[in-house]
Amino acid sequence: MDPVLTAPNEKIESTLHHFKVEIAGIRAGRANPGLIENIQVEAYGGKMKLIEVGNISVPQSSLLTVQVWDASILQNVIKAIQEANLGLNPSNEGTLIRLPIPALTEERREEFIKILHSKMEEAKVGIRQIRQDFRNVWKKESEVGVISEDEFNRREKIFQELIDKKIAEIDELGKAKTEELTQI
Repeated sequence: MDPVLTAPNEKIESTLHHFKVEIAGIRAGRANPGLIENIQVEAYGGKMKLIEVGNISVPQSSLLTVQVWDASILQNVIKAIQEANLGLNPSNEGTLIRLPIPALTEERREEFIKILHSKMEEAKVGIRQIRQDFRNVWKKESEVGVISEDEFNRREKIFQELIDKKIAEIDELGKAKTEELTQI
């Protein structure tokens, strides 16, 4: 990769990573630890991710369990899961929390697909904003003579190719997630 694109690519990859984490939290009809692992739990005077306070496992395709390591924060974990508004109803069994995954109704599937599309658009807008920011910097450098106009055009062209590739990746991830959400 062109060294000029190192910084922009890192920002784009960060945006893509955030998008992947966000869509992992959109639930299909089967259990997936990604659905709950990033839920913020009030613990030890701060906020921690659920994955940092317990062990998440999938004993069945329609069940998630969370083995909380510290029983003193169990109620906080249950409260955080309920407040995440994922349609999950946690049941408490000592330090084990059982989360049956209900089948999705057609209405919920459509809701999740709308959420997915809005997250896809957010990611694309984020990437376009990164393009605009770097383009402005390069334009100023070109105007003051730090880089030539040809160099500006070269950077713009290779950066646009990278942008197109990343937006296509978002579309592919979105398409795969849509298929996952529409499967019964």
